[in-house]
Amino acid sequence: MIIRRSSEGYNVILYRNTTPGATRTRTYSNSTVEEITYPTSYKYFIAIDNEVKKRTNNWETAENFYIDECEKKGYTSHGRAIIGAHIMLGSIITLESEFPTSSNTKTQIQEFMNLRNIKYNSSDTKAELLAIVDIVNPWKAT
Repeated sequence: MIIRRSSEGYNVILYRNTTPGATRTRTYSNSTVEEITYPTSYKYFIAIDNEVKKRTNNWETAENFYIDECEKKGYTSHGRAIIGAHIMLGSIITLESEFPTSSNTKTQIQEFMNLRNIKYNSSDTKAELLAIVDIVNPWKAT
């Protein structure tokens, strides 16, 4: 089970080992196929470019390794997850400031939504996309 993945869509992923020894194949809408084999032991593992790089039974160790690897690659890691400051959308830690606004292009809004597995129709207008994003934004005033 994916716990965290890069907010920029890069292939740095922190997993909870829910099915030791299983091999998972994911096929994305753009026909990209990824395969990962879960370790036979350990509670958490981190995969970089579909290769398991770290195995551990300690959550803090797993999260810190994930953060370090994101930072080594120049990715935004958001540090350790903090309840109230971060929310999880599609296994991506997201800050309030990262939500798109009317100043973003339609393409930027769609990229935000794609990375976080937020469903929309390709024919949706920019205003319709922003309305969908507002629904999942817990900081948005209702």
